[in-house]
Amino acid sequence: MSCEPKSYDVFLSLGGKDVRYTFTGNLFNALRSKRIKTLFREHEYEPELHTHQTNISPSVLKALQTSKISIVVFSPEYASSSRRLDELVAILECRMRTNQLVWPIFYGVEPTDVRFQRGRYEQAMNTFEERYSPERMNKWRSALAEVSNLSGWFYQKEHKYEYKFIRKIVEAAVQSLSRYDVFLSFCGEDTRYTLTGFLYNALSREGFKIFMDDEELEGGNQISQKLMGAIESSRVSIVVFSENYGYSTWCLDELAKITECMKTKNQMVWPIFYNVEKSDVCNQTKSYGEAMTAHEKRFGKDSEKVQKWRSALSQITNLEGEHLSENEFQHESIEKIVERLINIEDGKHIASPFLVPMTATENNE
Repeated sequence: MSCEPKSYDVFLSLGGKDVRYTFTGNLFNALRSKRIKTLFREHEYEPELHTHQTNISPSVLKALQTSKISIVVFSPEYASSSRRLDELVAILECRMRTNQLVWPIFYGVEPTDVRFQRGRYEQAMNTFEERYSPERMNKWRSALAEVSNLSGWFYQKEHKYEYKFIRKIVEAAVQSLSRYDVFLSFCGEDTRYTLTGFLYNALSREGFKIFMDDEELEGGNQISQKLMGAIESSRVSIVVFSENYGYSTWCLDELAKITECMKTKNQMVWPIFYNVEKSDVCNQTKSYGEAMTAHEKRFGKDSEKVQKWRSALSQITNLEGEHLSENEFQHESIEKIVERLINIEDGKHIASPFLVPMTATENNE
């Protein structure tokens, strides 16, 4: 199984070798440091096919189509590759169909040279005219003209520090990608100022963008649209099951939404059992049994709401997670959680550790 993510935040359509290991590589590293999932192909070994068909591989095309932003780095050598020109056509098709953001970066070339195919771009087009059909050439020329009319960035070495230029691009990407890396679901009275607070701080230090609700709300309030959106836009949800989690209708509504996103968006979910046994959460016994009995009296034993909560508790507790007790050092478990998340972000895990089922009767180690 591939460790590549199914979708990306940013698709980088690279310039030629003239910028691959310098500007584009530095841009990729800066995006990655902000936890922005970016497709960057360090090497392009596939031979270009001199046919009427596109040179884009199916995997690259899929990544391009599912990305939220496409950044096209126009360097002097960009137009020398038919593959990059095919990518450009596909990028603009995505922009038309899905309103994908497309940002051109003109690095060492004038936007007008790209738009009107002058200089190195004219030489490349003249060479390709001898090998490719007029229809394909027209698509490339039209794409170059269209993309160079979009808002983007123009860089000349004698004018700016490159790192400042890259920082502006990354800041724009962060602002445009309104999403969270991690959503924390927890019972405030149990863990806000202890485990969850320390976990939030540790993740923040590593650059993760985290949603942690700071409002103290009464149990009868319904989950807000803001929270719904935060759950939907998060890559990972961490659920901290504690003694009073099951009493909170707010927490249970969050949990039901997290379960939905796990199924529909393939969101990763990691349960943490803090001073509770996962079997008690899964089977709704002890404090969780008392809580669900109270909810049944309030909403009705056969109410859809209560049944949804029960199902969510069972499903989430069948995922692999962490078990913490009062006799264990919290910092060790927190370090483990952060390390796993970093490894997943860096693509080091072939299979997510969050999605391995466990039975409710397993012994806690």
